[in-house]
Amino acid sequence: MITTVVGNYPKVADGAYSSKLRSARDRWERNELTDAQLKAVEDEVTRAVIAEQEQAGVDVLTDGQIRWDDLLRPLATHIDGFAIQQRLERWFDNNVLFRRPILKRKPSWPGPRFVNEYRFASHCTKKPVKAVLPGPYTFATWCEDQYFASKSKLTLALAEMLNQEAKALAQAGASLIQFDEPSIGFGKTDARLAVEGLRRATQGVSATTAVYTYFGAVNGWLPALMRAPVDIIGIDVVSDPKALSALKRAKITKALAIGCLDARNTKLESVKELHAIFRAVAPLVPSDQLYINPNCGLEFLPHTQALAKIRRLVEAVHAFRG
Repeated sequence: MITTVVGNYPKVADGAYSSKLRSARDRWERNELTDAQLKAVEDEVTRAVIAEQEQAGVDVLTDGQIRWDDLLRPLATHIDGFAIQQRLERWFDNNVLFRRPILKRKPSWPGPRFVNEYRFASHCTKKPVKAVLPGPYTFATWCEDQYFASKSKLTLALAEMLNQEAKALAQAGASLIQFDEPSIGFGKTDARLAVEGLRRATQGVSATTAVYTYFGAVNGWLPALMRAPVDIIGIDVVSDPKALSALKRAKITKALAIGCLDARNTKLESVKELHAIFRAVAPLVPSDQLYINPNCGLEFLPHTQALAKIRRLVEAVHAFRG
């Protein structure tokens, strides 16, 4: 059993890096800090976030995505052809807001976006750091498409660009690349299109690849996910109470990543509760193909609760291993 986290991490932390990042972003937006000064603060907070995961005993880390406004904007502001709307909208069924990307003209890829950030993060620790990218289907679902006017065409165009980013990350040393697809199972899902997007995004990528689903109910989409050309399938068993029974019925052909701590609720799960989930999923795959993580990113939680959750996760896995 391998412990990991999903992606983002709280950007404000009591007593750790405090509100330093938020203050720096505010000052940067008022032109009181240079780009280099903001980057120095982002680097400092990234180091702190990685150190916390490492000290908690997590096996596979992320950089906490503390430079990201949301899942989509870093790439939407990087790809030529996108603008960002000013109006705020609700992100899935969460109490957080985001600004929707708008595709105004034919998108074009200017080159890798996250390679330097990944290299920085990987140099902060001796543990493996996974790279996290938005999945093409979710990216397209949450865009306003004024160019293609076709979700299929947009999904596949984004998949080609994400493929270039993933290849660059693999060349930079990323041994595990995760695509976040929370739109799979949330509302009406075009499973064929989602799988084809993943096929194009992962084609020729020389790294272990994962697709993580969360927020929705994927029990009806498990056969399609098992056909996706990825190595690991991430399943949120918190948001979807039927997910565990669906996994038991499914033909499992991939490694599994089980989202078993509620990263949208401050209540701390007990070791006993987690072990009940572990017992249900442990027979499904070999232990070295079973990842254990929160059900989604930790940014929805206050820092103290987020840290307590990952410590509890590690505690429960170590106790279960015996």
